[in-house]
Amino acid sequence: MTIELNIFNLAALASAFIAALWVLVKVIVVQQEKAIETRFKALADSLSSVNGSIAREQETTQRLERELLQFKAELPRDYVRREDFIRAIGTIETKIDNMALRVERAFVVGRSAE
Repeated sequence: MTIELNIFNLAALASAFIAALWVLVKVIVVQQEKAIETRFKALADSLSSVNGSIAREQETTQRLERELLQFKAELPRDYVRREDFIRAIGTIETKIDNMALRVERAFVVGRSAE
C-alpha cells in the first residue's frame, strides 16, 4: 500500500492543516477574550466596591468634620481658660472685699454717731 501524494492531495492536506491551525488560533483567541472579560468584570466589581468604600469614608469624614465644628462652637461656652477664671475670681474677691470695707465703715460710722 503506497500513499500517493499528488498536488491535489498535497493542497487538501495543506488546507486541512491551515484550517486546523485557524481553528486552534480561533479557540485560543476566544478563550483569551473570555479570560480578559472575566478580569475586567472582576476589576469593575473591585472598582465599584472601592467607590462604595470611598463614599462611606467621605460620609464618615463629613460627619467627623461636623462634630469637630460643633465641638469648636461648644468649647468656648463650656470651657474657661485658667487665666480667665483667675481674673474673674479676682474681680469677685475684690468686689467682696470692697463690700466688706463699706459694711465695716458703715458700722464704724454708726458707732461714732452714737
